[in-house]
Amino acid sequence: MITKYEVTKSLLFDGDEEEAVHKSFSLPAGNIKFSDFANNNFEDLRKILTPDDFSVIVKTAGFDTDGGFLNVYRSSERLRLYYAKKDDAIIVFAYGEFQPTRYKLYLEGVWIYNPGK
Repeated sequence: MITKYEVTKSLLFDGDEEEAVHKSFSLPAGNIKFSDFANNNFEDLRKILTPDDFSVIVKTAGFDTDGGFLNVYRSSERLRLYYAKKDDAIIVFAYGEFQPTRYKLYLEGVWIYNPGK
């Protein structure tokens, strides 16, 4: 069950992708490396959360799908969403190419998930 959340859209990185993949980001939930979330597509959260909890995250953050065949979730800037799970925190990021060779990484929010509640 999602017991707490904070939707704090903030820009963490804006620049060359080669720089982004080697960075570490200090967040309230702890230090996160690019590799902690790069292979975790947001849609895969459905495998570890209940449908209701997944819906809570989508609704509280205002995420929507691209409407395509895969129904990929996107941020408000139309960047693809990813997540990292650290202890009981689910941290959602938006990352992608914003302009040719210019990449952006946003922290979209943090949700506290306690499956036993």
